[in-house]
Amino acid sequence: MSRARDLSRLSNQTNFTPDVATGRIGLGSGSPTAKLNVTGIVSATAFYGDGSNLDGIGSGIGTALADDGVGSEIYYTDKILGIVENTTIDVPDASDNNVAYTKYSEISVSDGIDLIIADGDDFVPDILGISSDVQVPGVLAGAGGRVRADNFSNKAGTGAPTFSSGVNVVGLVSATTGSFTGNVSVGGVLTYEDVTNIDSVGLITARTGIKVLAGGINAVGIVTATGVNATGIVTAASFVGSGQNLTNLPASGDSNDITACLFI
Repeated sequence: MSRARDLSRLSNQTNFTPDVATGRIGLGSGSPTAKLNVTGIVSATAFYGDGSNLDGIGSGIGTALADDGVGSEIYYTDKILGIVENTTIDVPDASDNNVAYTKYSEISVSDGIDLIIADGDDFVPDILGISSDVQVPGVLAGAGGRVRADNFSNKAGTGAPTFSSGVNVVGLVSATTGSFTGNVSVGGVLTYEDVTNIDSVGLITARTGIKVLAGGINAVGIVTATGVNATGIVTAASFVGSGQNLTNLPASGDSNDITACLFI
């Protein structure tokens, strides 16, 4: 009896309303406007179809401008995704790839908050590639959004991050120290004070002169200069010039007289 009473509730228009004239059925709707018109939440173990006509849901690419007409086919998306709590991006091991992504073109990490990318995973901002950049077919669509944070560290937070593909910096690089295990190539002018161990294949230009300490200068070729100030010994295969302005030379007539050696 109780089962029959429960089934009888289907005829209640607030629960189940068949429209014989149109062949429509309403659930929670007294005047169904579609073959199945549901007012409320639809829950199922699976859905099938492309979902191209669904309204009122997040499409994954943005928010529709309107519920119907052309506006439902035009989307907008916020520019910045704010990270306000510690977040770890870790792609499940069962996934076919190790790439996580977001449609937002910028990621802003709040002060004191950590955004952690798990080892072996990649995170791509701006996966939609909404920019003026030309997209390359066959690769991820991301145009290369940006991540804004004051500090970057490794996953453990104990050291520097590793950039396995290198770092491309358009602006100024400022650091307290630098260590290079390989060659360093500079396309422009390298300006620095107190440089040691210079191996140059081209011309070295010093703005205010070259100061040589006790090690001296050992030149294989010809040294040509308007003036040399050295605290140590200057050794060269040959010298060019009269040497008339040289100081601290052996006395004239001495066996070590430089004029006798050079100009005999």
